[in-house]
Amino acid sequence: MHWLLIVCGFLLLNSSPPALAHPHVWTDITVEILFDDAKKITGLRQIWLFDDFYTAFAVEGIEIDGDGNPDQNKLNEILQVNMKNLKEYNYFTRVWLKDTPLKLKPVTNMATQMKGNRLEMTFITSLDASVPLPSSSFSYSIFDPTYYIEMLHTNTEKPVLLSGAPKGCTYALSPPNPDPSDVAQASLLDTSMRGETGLGIFFAERVNLTCPEK
Repeated sequence: MHWLLIVCGFLLLNSSPPALAHPHVWTDITVEILFDDAKKITGLRQIWLFDDFYTAFAVEGIEIDGDGNPDQNKLNEILQVNMKNLKEYNYFTRVWLKDTPLKLKPVTNMATQMKGNRLEMTFITSLDASVPLPSSSFSYSIFDPTYYIEMLHTNTEKPVLLSGAPKGCTYALSPPNPDPSDVAQASLLDTSMRGETGLGIFFAERVNLTCPEK
């Protein structure tokens, strides 16, 4: 069935709509940094909102329900397969404490829905071990390592949420600053080519969390 092709397209194969250069898919992300009762960082709740052109491709052929939306059961099946395959790519998520990468557990709390004419996926990436505060060196980036998909925080007042964080915690969102040579490399890649596995990090935003000393 055609709806299964979202998995192939999402994982950087050539069945995506034609384009001249990377990226080919655009995704707005919203992230909530999660804290437990002890005020330790436990993970990230992520919301990915895909562009309408890619959404139209992804849901083509899926039966429409009485509300005019693609069948929810089919969307759920797509979500399950996508999450299984994204595990190989660490869910496009990198988290650091200072310069040390932190391990992630398998995703939980997965959900998907249509937001208007755009496909949305929500899930939690939990840390393998919680991070105590203060932790001014905690940071994360969310990006496709081949830069087939551009992933940027949504252009809203609160692209990053700190619900339940200790008083005084703030974050700084640093925009990507790719070298001109990386921009040139991306511009030469068409839909029949994959970027180098490390290309995406040069186009990734980075969020740094700062919390005060107790």
